[in-house]
Order: sequence, then C-alpha cells, then structure tokens
Amino acid sequence: MSGTTSQWREDSLARIDRFSDLKIGVLGDLIADLYTYGQPVRLSREAPVMIIREEREELIPGGAANTIANLRALGAQVVPVGVVGDDALGDRLLGQLVAAGVDGRGIRVLENYRTVAKMRLLAGDVHTVKQQVVRIDREPTRAPTGAETAAIIQTLEELGSTVDAWIVSDYGYAAATPAAIDWVRGRSRQGSGRNRSGVPTVADSRYRLGDFRGFTVVTPNESEFCDAAGLENPSEAELFASAEGMRSELAGEALLITRGNRGMLLLESGEEPLEIPIHGDDDIVDVSGAGDTVASVLTLALAGGATLPDACRLANVASGLTVMKRGAATVTPAELSDALS
Repeated sequence: MSGTTSQWREDSLARIDRFSDLKIGVLGDLIADLYTYGQPVRLSREAPVMIIREEREELIPGGAANTIANLRALGAQVVPVGVVGDDALGDRLLGQLVAAGVDGRGIRVLENYRTVAKMRLLAGDVHTVKQQVVRIDREPTRAPTGAETAAIIQTLEELGSTVDAWIVSDYGYAAATPAAIDWVRGRSRQGSGRNRSGVPTVADSRYRLGDFRGFTVVTPNESEFCDAAGLENPSEAELFASAEGMRSELAGEALLITRGNRGMLLLESGEEPLEIPIHGDDDIVDVSGAGDTVASVLTLALAGGATLPDACRLANVASGLTVMKRGAATVTPAELSDALS
C-alpha cells in the first residue's frame, strides 16, 4: 500500500470521485438472473411436492451484465460487448441495461439464440426470509456462427478505441471467443513509467484461467483457482506456491485470488505475496456477484492510476459491502466512500 493508511484512504476517495470520468469496456456473457418469489400453500396431489403461490418476479442483470451494472452504479461509463437472444428475456435484460444508462450498441441480438438465464424459485411464509427451492439454468441451444463471431470482433474494433480499461467477464458461454480474448489481450497494459503502453485488462473467468495469458490481472475465486490448478484442500503453503506458479505462467502483472471470509491474496510480479484480510464482518450473507464487484472496482481503480495493492484494497472494501446484500448486488460511490471514511 502506497504511503500511510490515511493517505491511501484520501487517494481512494479522490479516485472514487473520478469514477464518472472513466469509460470501461466489458466483453462477456450477459446473463438474466430471474427470481420468482412465492408462498408455500399446500402439498400437490399430482406429485410429492409443495405448491408455491407466486407473489412477484424480479430480473437482475447477471454474469457480465452484473459487472456492467456494478460499473454503472459506481458512476462509470460502460462499453459492453456481448450477445442476447431474440427472446423476451433478452429484450428485458437489454432494456434494463439501457435504462440504467448503458450504451447498448455493442450488444448484438442473435436470431434463434436463447438468452442465458439462471431462474431461481424462492419460497417462504409472509413473515420469513424466502429460501431458494430450485434453480433452473436456461442455456443457448447453439453456438454463435462464424459470421456472428466476426461481428463481435468488428464491434470491439468500432467501440474499443476510447476505453480506459477492459474487463473480460467469462462465464463459459458465447461472447469471450478465443479471437475476442486475443483482441483484448492486444490492448493490455505493458511496460512501466513513461514507457507504459496499453490499458489495464482484467479477466474474471470461471473455467479457463489459462486462456488469459498476458492480461494485466486475472481474478479467480479460490474454488476456481484450485480447479484450474488441480488442487484439493491445499495447505496455505501449497496454495501460495501454486498461485505464484500460475501467475508466472500467465505472464501478466498479477493474479488476485478472492477467498470469501478470508479476504484476498495478491500475487504481483517481483513482489512478495500480499494477504488482504476481509473488510468488515466475516458473517457473509451472500457471495453472489461479489467477483463482479471486485473486478469492477479493481479495474476502475487501475484505470484511475492506482497501484495494484491499492486497487485490490479498494476492491476488497467494495466486496465486503456487497456480500452483506442478498443476490447479485451492486455498490454505490457513496457507500464505498462511507466505508472508507
């Protein structure tokens, strides 16, 4: 951390005030998180299941769309590149993002393509907290065609020249094709001081960390990292050694592993591993979308000139706020500033 804790807070508060000056590109999988809330009324006579009376339904941007929502909630301008289907959920998701002030020109609507959705049924009595009963995943019925893949690259070329940083939010679906990842990698920050070129590039990938070689920072959670590294219940020493090995293989500036109520682990080129303890209460309510918040704040801080440790500490504060909220939540500049103050 540069300087004293008080200096870091002062610098961070100033950066938060400048988030609205930044434009961030987001390449990734747009997902509709659909929540249906209901009240259990009786057992069904058709099958040994409970009948749930629907009370309300809510659509929340998920996946890369949650990253976009986080960036907008923090005041940043966003240039999204992704796809939705020509269906009702795609219309709703795209409409919600545009209503939040997102420039939707980079989101392509594909014919005969199903918008990715995670549909959750939550049930409980009137005066109790609703509990998730079942989740149904709605996945695309086909992969993008060659022409559609080429169109994603064209969109990147058309919209990507003015952004201050890139995030790839990869959930294993259509948008982050190898060619698109290569395009973003080509814009990645390199060098140091006056010789530095390019912009910060942050990769948040669920299943294929090794595809993001040469990105500025790769941000898996501990479970994703262990899956990629082939680790099962590693000791701290094994985790640290494997993490340093992966950081070296990825050949970027850093690897940031988020660890839930154990905070974060930053592996930075040429530096000792940095453990960042969780900010706030370790009695976590919901980790859904916390990785999207981390990637968003980390990228904004780097684009605003923060060092990697300072940017990670600010992202850690934001993560500590969002895990105390239910669902794929966002954080506002006021909440982040209050937490620092």
